Amino acid sequence: MNHQLQDSPSLQPKVRRKPSLAEQLTTFKATMLARMTPGDADVVCRSEAAWATAGAGMLQAGDIAPDFTLPDQHGREIRLRNRLALGPVALVFIRGGWCPFCTMLLRAWADALPALQEAGGDLLAVSPQPVPACGNVAERDLLAYPVLSDRDGTVAAAFGVDWEVPELIRPLYLRLGHDLPVLNGDRSWRAPLPTVFVLSRDGRITLAHADRAVARRLDPATVIAAVQAAGANDVAHTT
Repeated sequence: MNHQLQDSPSLQPKVRRKPSLAEQLTTFKATMLARMTPGDADVVCRSEAAWATAGAGMLQAGDIAPDFTLPDQHGREIRLRNRLALGPVALVFIRGGWCPFCTMLLRAWADALPALQEAGGDLLAVSPQPVPACGNVAERDLLAYPVLSDRDGTVAAAFGVDWEVPELIRPLYLRLGHDLPVLNGDRSWRAPLPTVFVLSRDGRITLAHADRAVARRLDPATVIAAVQAAGANDVAHTT
């Protein structure tokens, strides 16, 4: 009898499902706004509306991605063309390690990295912060992929996703400790539009996705599917 009770499915411990990236982002934003004063919450919502016009000139699917070389979190120079020689690349622009929403995305990619590599893809994250800050982020979040320092925003601008935080929300950022001129190390309020590009081996963009809402980021699973498609297309063109 006791044996049957032990084997009963209803008595087995339940494994808690890890929230999806979208759920994590939505929950964090709701909690953040609930803890703010009504005035601060209104500033966040109004400043978010400015994102609607950000990245109007960003590169699109079918465009050829510009080659670039940037230092990673260890100070090593990483050239895009060299990574593409090995297979498709997912290029992820983040606002910086100070952004909690970008942090959730970086951690989601840490979990998804084996699946991306199994699909034959590579991952490059691009931050506007200097190399030491990129190193701190990679160490904090145990990231096993390159976090590149685009300190002057040259690469973000080449892809059409360079952007600066609106003046409306800057006082709130300062009160929250997000002093971007200090964090970026160049007196700028640069915070690129959160964007993902998937590039085939010839440098052609097969996916271009920008998130114009603070609590939205493209799930790595969607990007991995695009990487698989790009890889299959590369094979078709070489056989």
